[in-house]
Amino acid sequence: MAAGGKQQHPAIAARPLALAVAVVVLVLSACRPPPVARQPVAAEPGAAGASLFRVVSGASTLRFYLHADGPMARVGHNHVISAHGLEGEVWLQPQPEQSTCQLRLPVAAFVVDDPGERATAGGEFAEPLAAADRDGTYTHMVGDRQLDAAHFPVITLRCLRLTQTPAGMSLQLAITLRDHETKLTVPLQWQQQGGTLQVSGEFSFRQTELGFEPYSLLFGALRVADEIHARFALVARQASTAAATP
Repeated sequence: MAAGGKQQHPAIAARPLALAVAVVVLVLSACRPPPVARQPVAAEPGAAGASLFRVVSGASTLRFYLHADGPMARVGHNHVISAHGLEGEVWLQPQPEQSTCQLRLPVAAFVVDDPGERATAGGEFAEPLAAADRDGTYTHMVGDRQLDAAHFPVITLRCLRLTQTPAGMSLQLAITLRDHETKLTVPLQWQQQGGTLQVSGEFSFRQTELGFEPYSLLFGALRVADEIHARFALVARQASTAAATP
């Protein structure tokens, strides 16, 4: 940051002591560090000017695609984990970059290897799995070594910052899973049609980023790959003005 020159006042020029003080002030001003640029901050929930949208759980979906890994991966299964229980609120500002959200995903909403979801995914996921395999995977997933649903029944998500990109929007998302918070950057597309908001996207993340080790057997010879691919489609409808304050 360049310090602009100041026109010298005749009275200062006439007084050597005052001139010296002025020079010191100017030098100190020039040495100050430049101000830190303010980053855009997401609006607080219920902020003036924001429109409240509530997530429609039955119309919103999350899907996670997991792969077997390790030396014995060929005898393992790839999995599709789906959920339709997403709840929460989106506060949409006239400037989308200032919008925010608070979402909640009950762990109990997860479904492991639904035959219809596997068929839709196709390819390496298309083959249906036996009920016993599905039940066993679910039990391990919600157990204390993984999601620990007994102590942490809800996963929370907070929108921190939206940024416009050439491809759409980029969202910095804070995910609290168990007692660990992780920040992920998620690309997304969104559109508003009247009182309905639709948001979709896909991204990949690592389980270790979220604070726990992937499930494994036989000293790691058979395990779930650390990287998981996720797809989401969220539908939210505008709440009435009377209900706009959480």
